[in-house]
Amino acid sequence: MRNAPIMLEHYLNSYIHNIMKLLITESKLKTFIKDKFNIDLTGRVELDPSIYSLLIDFDFYFSYDGLRRRQLGDNYGPMYLIELDGNRKVLYQMNYSSNHPLILDNKGDLYEESDFMSMLGIRALGITLEQFLDLYI
Repeated sequence: MRNAPIMLEHYLNSYIHNIMKLLITESKLKTFIKDKFNIDLTGRVELDPSIYSLLIDFDFYFSYDGLRRRQLGDNYGPMYLIELDGNRKVLYQMNYSSNHPLILDNKGDLYEESDFMSMLGIRALGITLEQFLDLYI
């Protein structure tokens, strides 16, 4: 048991090393996306925004109770509020029971994930929209 501190130190060093590799990889991917696809959502993606801020832009499409159910329901993933150019905002949330995401902009347009990613010009990346958005959280 004398080796426990050494084993713990080795484990922590390995864990920190893996986290640093992940951060460096994410940073490189964001730079690649910015350079090659001219997309940079830094500071423009909010994870699990408040219901009140959502109601400002999406009150015509959701009620307070409807948004609350979507935020607290077991069938739904996290909500992402994406701020695109101008006043355009998009709400993204995966429905795990149907495996179909909700992608709705503040003008009332619904999108399929592949169509939305094509519109952004990032479909060729081969990652899901949720993986893409997680880069900017």
